[in-house]
Amino acid sequence: MIFVESYKAIIEEGLREALSTYLHPGQLYDPIRYLIEGGGKRVRPLLTLLACEAACGEAGRALNAAIAVEMLHAFTLVHDDIMDNSEMRRSRLTVHKKWNANTAILTGDVMIGIALRLLGKDAHHCVQPLNVFEAFTNGLIFVCEGQALDMWHLNSPHVTSDDYLAMIDLKTAKLLEAAVEVGASIGNASDQHITALKDFAHDIGLAFQLNDDLLDLTGGEQFGKTAGGDIIQGKRTWLMITLRDTVLDGRGSSLVSEFFKNNGLDRSRIPEVRSLMETNGILEKAKALIESLTLAAQSHLSAVPDGNARKNLELLTLQLMGRQH
Repeated sequence: MIFVESYKAIIEEGLREALSTYLHPGQLYDPIRYLIEGGGKRVRPLLTLLACEAACGEAGRALNAAIAVEMLHAFTLVHDDIMDNSEMRRSRLTVHKKWNANTAILTGDVMIGIALRLLGKDAHHCVQPLNVFEAFTNGLIFVCEGQALDMWHLNSPHVTSDDYLAMIDLKTAKLLEAAVEVGASIGNASDQHITALKDFAHDIGLAFQLNDDLLDLTGGEQFGKTAGGDIIQGKRTWLMITLRDTVLDGRGSSLVSEFFKNNGLDRSRIPEVRSLMETNGILEKAKALIESLTLAAQSHLSAVPDGNARKNLELLTLQLMGRQH
């Protein structure tokens, strides 16, 4: 979609500009540049810009804040990759694999500092600047709480689908909520419009993560990660939890039991898991849930002022849910 590419170009230039003064020491700032140059969908800064535009008609008023939100997201990726011992991110070595864990931890830490500096540059547009910082810090706290639950799930054989949805609510949806709240606050949106945008971001965040899990299994190497990486790592996704609850003592239960007992399966078993999910209709159930959440997200936009920003939010939603990788 043309509008996405035009906004992404603005974001990419904003990222380059934001990092242009952070050069020395290279061992601290080179990994950040490497991470950012790896690309990404830039969903969160897009949401920040569009939320601001929906409020005041000027997306550029929140550009620094949008870059700050992307820095926050990048911080979570670097630290998550360490905790998951992931080797690849967007078809490239993760920061801790290209350098080392200590460098990656420090890289994530300094990105939060850079993000807060950037946030301060745009917060003055807000009638109550502290609202911008509160939305940002809430997003940071929630995503850390979500990651804590994600790690706890790895050691629990009794995780439910509701547990999983509660975890991605914190780890994914709340950060998208923060992205739109930051942008809308800088645009001085009304409380009603901020609530509508947050409700939209919440539902699209859940749909986005569920779709991410689905693509991890079905998207192949195009997804930028090892196909079926969640299964190898033993992640308790909605897919695996629902499969467990569906097969119970029936055919395939031994494979599922092995997954939960051993915290993952060998790469060679991934086709078996996918076949079992197809046979039991798990993939179709996931697609139906994703569609339901997407429609719910779109319904919240009816309370947002009509205009290009609202239309672009609707188009972005369709693009995110229609992606293949």
